[in-house]
Amino acid sequence: MTESPPLAMKSAENYIELLLNKTKNNRSLALTIFIKLFAELPAQLVEISTAIKLQQLTTAKDITHMLHGSVSFCGLMDLQEPAKNLEISLLNNDQKTAQQHLNELKLSIAQFLSQQQAILTLLS
Repeated sequence: MTESPPLAMKSAENYIELLLNKTKNNRSLALTIFIKLFAELPAQLVEISTAIKLQQLTTAKDITHMLHGSVSFCGLMDLQEPAKNLEISLLNNDQKTAQQHLNELKLSIAQFLSQQQAILTLLS
């Protein structure tokens, strides 16, 4: 039996299609949401990382919950899963597992952000 391959990184077109479906093909709204995500996600990661390092788990939980809600609303499943896992580990006060899930979330968000210019170009 062979192992399943790792999930492939989504392309800019995949992300755009997901958000256009959510916005009923409103390109302007999709662009606005992408711009907001591109600004907020990196800032939220920094805030979560800092809160975990300072053992301020309530703050980390709150920010993770907001991030998880945003990516879930937008249908960004490749970001939603690691955000959910991080949120669960924080709810369980499991700092070691939380750090592992944070690293997974950072990677997923970095992959999403690597598509930023292509997304903005295609939607503009």
